[in-house]
Amino acid sequence: MKASTCAPSASSATALTKRKLHPSRSLLYLTLTGAALLRIGIFLYTDGVSLLQDRPELSTPLNSFKALMETYYLFKHPPTPIPSVPSHHHVSDPYSAGTIHHSPLLLPALNYALERLHSQADQLPVAIIWTAADIVTGWLLFRICHAREAALWARQTHVFAWDQSRAIKVLAMFLFNPYTITTCIARSSISLEMVALLAAIHSAMSGSATLLAVWWVASSLVSLYPVLLFPMLIQLCRRRAGELVYEREIARIGKVTSSNDTKAQRQLGFLVDRVRSAKRFAVVKCVVLMPVALAGGLWISRAIALSPGNPSIAAVLLNLPNILQIPLEQGWAWTEQVYGSVVFATDLTPNLGLWWYFFMEIFDHFRDFFLLTFNVHLASYVLPFAIKYRQDPLFGITLMTGVIAVFKSYPTLGDHAVFLALLSLHSQIFEYLRYPLVSALTYAYCTCLSPAFHHLWLNAGSANANFFYAITLVWALGGGMLVLDAMWAWGRERWERERTPIRSRSGRKGEEHVNGDASVDTVASDALSSTPAAATGAPLEQGDQPRKRVVVQV
Repeated sequence: MKASTCAPSASSATALTKRKLHPSRSLLYLTLTGAALLRIGIFLYTDGVSLLQDRPELSTPLNSFKALMETYYLFKHPPTPIPSVPSHHHVSDPYSAGTIHHSPLLLPALNYALERLHSQADQLPVAIIWTAADIVTGWLLFRICHAREAALWARQTHVFAWDQSRAIKVLAMFLFNPYTITTCIARSSISLEMVALLAAIHSAMSGSATLLAVWWVASSLVSLYPVLLFPMLIQLCRRRAGELVYEREIARIGKVTSSNDTKAQRQLGFLVDRVRSAKRFAVVKCVVLMPVALAGGLWISRAIALSPGNPSIAAVLLNLPNILQIPLEQGWAWTEQVYGSVVFATDLTPNLGLWWYFFMEIFDHFRDFFLLTFNVHLASYVLPFAIKYRQDPLFGITLMTGVIAVFKSYPTLGDHAVFLALLSLHSQIFEYLRYPLVSALTYAYCTCLSPAFHHLWLNAGSANANFFYAITLVWALGGGMLVLDAMWAWGRERWERERTPIRSRSGRKGEEHVNGDASVDTVASDALSSTPAAATGAPLEQGDQPRKRVVVQV
């Protein structure tokens, strides 16, 4: 094969990099509309809600819709009054029942829909909210992918003409993923957690430290585990802040050149300094704003928990004078039920995780040790990922979501849906995956057998808990195998990109030997064939010597 057929010419490559990425708006709107209509139709015209809302693969005591309705009911009818300050006031504690684990932040946002469902049995507001949550999550994923492609396009790496619709492909794969659809139909609060998490990642991709702080706090207070993404989100915000400054300044080069603005041209010489300043400022803002926002979010959650009777935003605001009279050290009992249940695994209801059966079987005097082991093991991935993937923090976040989906105390299919959605952003590693078929078949195997083993254990009575726990082990195997495979593929892709490899068979013609070494070959640059000198056979000038690329025989 001639070199001219391997790559576009130099002139066409230059023209290609000047084109902008413009995903099809019609395809975008069609995908969003189709996904929304599909979910609304399943909600209103099928029995999917009743079939899926109690499935252990989709709902756990911490995120099920029934537990959310119980939380709402106990807020409306609090069980036990507890004394507070001043002494003639009493504040009821909805969390004293010990059976609810949802964050108080969810109640004001869902108050209207839950009230309509509770009083009038109207399913439509709830269906609209959960459908909108998936649509917004998909749109955020689309924006993240598009921003990433634009950054790669500006650096002229990875992105080619046929990749311009990848953002829509990523959106469609997420919205029509069976894991995403079933999680939405089951009305698990995982769908709402995905919105906050993807909004935090999108804010970091936008270089906005303020929005990042707000959405990171929202996702952390609702789900707790996004706290582990703190360093990698800061790295992503820092990197994107510098890239955005670079992209804006490079976009001005054409205008500066055409207008002969010598002052602007001199300012371009300080581009590196401006990029570094933007990165430092982004880090300072994140380090300051994110802890402050976390403290504020905890205080708002406390205010909602201390306002039982009506969890609406207006009622909480009207109750602020009474809340301010309560000492700051009081009113935190809800944290034990919301976050303590995640860390200490107080509810051993069967789920897709590795915790429930293990802590059901071990002796009580070993429980504290293994609780520490399980939690430290999950947190121990944060620092290595932050160091290893400091130049690609979005991939580090992707891997961390995969680790969380495998090793968290109460995982669901929604957690795996988030991991797969973020993994789809990194298309450059797909060809380097070693076991994609094995990983895909493992997911399919577990998806089919998990309901069957659960039925044999609890309904048919012809099996025991070992059956269902065995399939959860295979779930962990499949998720962990995909995480490891993605890590290896990322390393292999980066290794080859840094060394400019050429894949070649040993019998390829036209290869030249360097220094007589038969194991290392070189070929002329592909752009050489498109130059006028190459086409006419004219000799090359001294400055036009072709670059040599190493052919690695794999």
